[in-house]
Amino acid sequence: MSAGLHVTDLSAGYRDRAVIEHLSLPPIARGETVALLGPNAAGKSTLLRALAGLTPARGSIRLDGDELNGLPLADRAKAVTYMPQTLPQGIALTVLETVIGALEASPTGQGHGGDAAERAMAVLGRVGIEALAMRGIDQLSGGQRQLAALAQALVRAPRLLLLDEPTSALDLNHQVRVLDLVRSLAREQDMIAVLVLHDLQAAARIADRVVVLSEGQVAAAGPPEEAITPAVLADVWRVRARIDHCERGSLRMVIDDIL
Repeated sequence: MSAGLHVTDLSAGYRDRAVIEHLSLPPIARGETVALLGPNAAGKSTLLRALAGLTPARGSIRLDGDELNGLPLADRAKAVTYMPQTLPQGIALTVLETVIGALEASPTGQGHGGDAAERAMAVLGRVGIEALAMRGIDQLSGGQRQLAALAQALVRAPRLLLLDEPTSALDLNHQVRVLDLVRSLAREQDMIAVLVLHDLQAAARIADRVVVLSEGQVAAAGPPEEAITPAVLADVWRVRARIDHCERGSLRMVIDDIL
């Protein structure tokens, strides 16, 4: 099987409730950024957690030919990094310490000794929060903590990066910075990035491909201009919308009414 991410016949849920059933995704190539879109309860976070190995799942998840489903978490974490929506509270460490800890816990960080702080600071710089390095995590705002968590995820240099609403607590400037950074790093490091997003216009701007989920199934998939259409918006989100492109070629949508 070719390199990249191949998800086939995947089913996952919680207790006795199935959320996604027999779901398959188009193959995702190394270096691509993919946005998972859909209304609330569509199965986006469940799919992401299943890919991370945090929710029991049946089916096949192959990364560069290696089957991930059924692997112990410690083995899966060598290739996959997951950043959840909700971050843990009460951590009595500085931002720099948490990023160094994430690096030293990863295969790419083992044996680097004194280089760990330098590498951690470089990632904090790329995220734009090097000034927060010596601040305690428990002293940060929600948005700052989200950026610190992103730095912890990026420093591990995973093959598959899973981000669940990574911009939910960020202001507009930092939303643009984070999404552009994730796309750039995916291309630079030949990494696959899969992001759950609610902002369709932001997703269209940065994603190579979009997957729209509805009731645990793939409702649309492909380049943004093919997957985000008035018909999909009407069917999945129940809104009447117009979509065109601005003078710079970016997708632009106007919501006229609910259906």
